[in-house]
Amino acid sequence: MCHALLQTPSFCALLRRIDEDLARAVRDRGCCHCGEPLHSTDYPRKPRGCPAAARVECDTRLSLCCADCRRRTTPESVRFVDRRVYLSIIVVLRSSRTHGVCLDGLPQVGWATLKRWRQWWSEAFPSTPVGRWLRGRLQPSPEPFVYPDCLLQAVQHHTQDERLIAILRLLLNPI
Repeated sequence: MCHALLQTPSFCALLRRIDEDLARAVRDRGCCHCGEPLHSTDYPRKPRGCPAAARVECDTRLSLCCADCRRRTTPESVRFVDRRVYLSIIVVLRSSRTHGVCLDGLPQVGWATLKRWRQWWSEAFPSTPVGRWLRGRLQPSPEPFVYPDCLLQAVQHHTQDERLIAILRLLLNPI
């Protein structure tokens, strides 16, 4: 199911539209340093894990640049996690340790990369503002929180695409 959804260009187009809405909100606020208008200065990406049919929706990272002080502002994204080269949905699904996640058809990730991702989820992510915020939102569990598994189990929606989008939105900075 997951791999079929990721192969659908319309799903990646939806993720891009969400990113465009996030960028528009940041642009409307203006530069956080001097208050001047922000202009689009998107930069190219070559994301791994992106199906060829959806490459056009994922080949740029939306970014903004101040008209006056020239400082760059990169809005939050549901398509990308920080500077990682894989799509965020691949990072979430491949990092999962639960067997309830469908991994068939997802791009393969090297064991060293997977180890780094799981280390980030277990060590760095819980201490981030998003990780602390999510810990407060999720139901208490007798087992220790294991990200992203607890997210995948906690988010329930009618369709798979709604569930994945909800998880990606949760990973955005809530503050």
